[in-house]
Amino acid sequence: MLRVGIVGIGFMGKVHVMSFTDKPMIPNATVKNAKLIAVCDIDPEKLEWAKTIDPELKTFTDFKEMLSSGEIDAVIVATPHYLHPIMGMEAIKQKIHVLVEKPVGVFTKNVEELNKVSEENRDVVFGLLFNQRTNPLFKKAKEIIDADGIGKFKRVNWIITNWYRPQKYYDNGEWRATWAGEGGGVLINQAPHQIDMWQWLCGMPNKVRAYCKFGENRDVEVETDVTAYVEYPNGGNGVFITSTHDAPGTNRLEIIGNNGKIVIENDQLSYKKLLVPENELNLIATADLRDPKNTPQFEETIYTSKELGEVPWGVEHALVIENWIDAIEGRDKLIAPGVEGIKALELINSMILSTFLNKEIDLPIDKDLYYDELMKRCATSKYKKRWSI
Repeated sequence: MLRVGIVGIGFMGKVHVMSFTDKPMIPNATVKNAKLIAVCDIDPEKLEWAKTIDPELKTFTDFKEMLSSGEIDAVIVATPHYLHPIMGMEAIKQKIHVLVEKPVGVFTKNVEELNKVSEENRDVVFGLLFNQRTNPLFKKAKEIIDADGIGKFKRVNWIITNWYRPQKYYDNGEWRATWAGEGGGVLINQAPHQIDMWQWLCGMPNKVRAYCKFGENRDVEVETDVTAYVEYPNGGNGVFITSTHDAPGTNRLEIIGNNGKIVIENDQLSYKKLLVPENELNLIATADLRDPKNTPQFEETIYTSKELGEVPWGVEHALVIENWIDAIEGRDKLIAPGVEGIKALELINSMILSTFLNKEIDLPIDKDLYYDELMKRCATSKYKKRWSI
């Protein structure tokens, strides 16, 4: 049976530890076909907590020591963001399979290095914990799009403002919402899942113009409110809006093409398939807008989460972990290959850089420019710890 270690026993680390027991934090979220053998954290209290869950767990305060101990075959990285690519590379080099929590890193410059190391060690399975890739609504949307169900892509709009976080959330840790500690705000911490879904469904844009408001309605250094406009190589466009201070918030995704439209909101997906593609309707429609023949006609199909197989929060994480385990043992392909994490990160970096420089950003991003601009903010950040392993 695969022997797994976990590094980083914060909130998500604890969720992952419990998922290897018969009493997971989330009902029905027990990971099968693997055994948790070891945990690693620099905080002795967190290691003591882990021992109360399983007295037989091996505990480490040094990540490299855990990797070289011979005790584990694979490791889940749930540490602060700056450490994700550093620890990912170290694990891969030691031939330890690795699953990294989102985001894959803070800046694309060192994530490119991580991907290079992964490509050079293809016998090591590198996955990413993008749990929304197991969400049945998004899987159905991708199925429709991949089957050319909406035709030529025209526009995507996503309003995801239900990431409400009060000031006490930010005050809970000195590293939170700082440039040097977390590397960003709502984009890097709360919304990476949606940004991954955005590119997974619609592809990567080639131009980004964003307006990030740093410390909007919260006493923090980083972005708490973002509106981004993007353009795609085929002429399509999109808008992404997110925040941590809207109450009540909204979560609505709308994707439209020449042949139809997908809307995901309130745990259901609406798919409207045009009976006549819009470009053809345009050729036959007359100037009389009162004529019913000029009105776009469509068939609508509505899918609900329950109908597609609802997956509660937390169970999604366990499903990604199980998929990673199955990929290691040759039973399945990765839902979220780790090398794909750079796509969402590039979008995040480009939105922040657009605001830093107050201009439109062309993709691929200038990774060195973003790194330099980020380091300027880290130099004045209230959080001073330098990450290392």
